[in-house]
Amino acid sequence: MDCGEKFVLFRRPFPETLWLIGVGLADLVSTVVLWQLGLIVELNPIMRPLLERSVWLFSGVKILTLVAAYVVLQVYRTRDEQFCRLAAKWGAVAYVVVWVVWFTTGHVTR
Repeated sequence: MDCGEKFVLFRRPFPETLWLIGVGLADLVSTVVLWQLGLIVELNPIMRPLLERSVWLFSGVKILTLVAAYVVLQVYRTRDEQFCRLAAKWGAVAYVVVWVVWFTTGHVTR
């Protein structure tokens, strides 16, 4: 491993990686704000119990998953940059699609 590979986490991330992390952060903030206002219920069966227990626990787990995605993409990019760009791009697209579908089909309480 050369010196450049040791600091791969600090290399400028691809724009696609930033989009994926940005979508995740937007989801985190919007979920917490809307949930605290009583406007939504969390439909993700894994994250719902965390949110019901503590907003901070939910936020911490969400941030850890985003950090994990960032680390994996940054480390693996040394082997296959094109794959990492595509994975981040389509990951962001899938994230937005799932979020929009869940939000519009039952996420909003009345």
